Amino acid sequence: MSFVQELVTQPGANPIIGNKHFGPTQAFYPSLAQSFLIIFLSEIADRTFIIVLIYSLKLHWLPLIITSMLSMALMNILAIVAGYTVILLIPRNLIDWLGFICFLGFGVFSVWEGINMESRSVKEEYEEEKEEHEKKEQEKREQLIINQNEDEIADKDKGEKNTWMLCVEVFWLLCISELGDKSEISTVTIAAVYNLYAVLIGTMLAYFATILIATFLGLFIGQFLTEKMMTIIGGVLFIFFAIQILIIKLIY
Repeated sequence: MSFVQELVTQPGANPIIGNKHFGPTQAFYPSLAQSFLIIFLSEIADRTFIIVLIYSLKLHWLPLIITSMLSMALMNILAIVAGYTVILLIPRNLIDWLGFICFLGFGVFSVWEGINMESRSVKEEYEEEKEEHEKKEQEKREQLIINQNEDEIADKDKGEKNTWMLCVEVFWLLCISELGDKSEISTVTIAAVYNLYAVLIGTMLAYFATILIATFLGLFIGQFLTEKMMTIIGGVLFIFFAIQILIIKLIY
């Protein structure tokens, strides 16, 4: 029997959660859809969205998207590796129950957080972040004028250097913003519970969609979205997936 056949026919495997390693083939698409929805709804009005939106006014769309995706890929792979480590160390049955507890906890906390959150549109948050960012940039420019002469500031390679430095800045800002973030912890959880291949593809597609929207449509969509709204919707989704895991555990 091949490794894939062994995975598919492993006792205790079910069509949604999967099995000890990568889950059966029929678990791929449900895992893909759920991974995408969890991360997309977590990120669409979150810090990642706002950061990309701000830098979309400074960087050309291509280096911005590439840099953002590289940053998200790094953090996503680290989270998935952490989730797979959990699979190797903890029995499958216990992982499913831990997944249920985590999803339920995330869901209840997100709904509670959303209810108590001030209702502000993404556009309003963007304006505040932009103003704060511009103040910091002005301080840097003033310091630069003090420390360097005007000829150095007007160097021919300044544009290329600025693009490179902005890309580095975006990369590390996104990495730092994801550390300990709800979406990062969620990825660890779903990587331990669902089909790993599907989780990798689903989460990366979600990040890609979020980055594209922030880059090209951020300000327009930001007029209609609020972080409060997306947080509550994401929380309800977490609770739904927790109930789904519970039902499947009771059936299989």
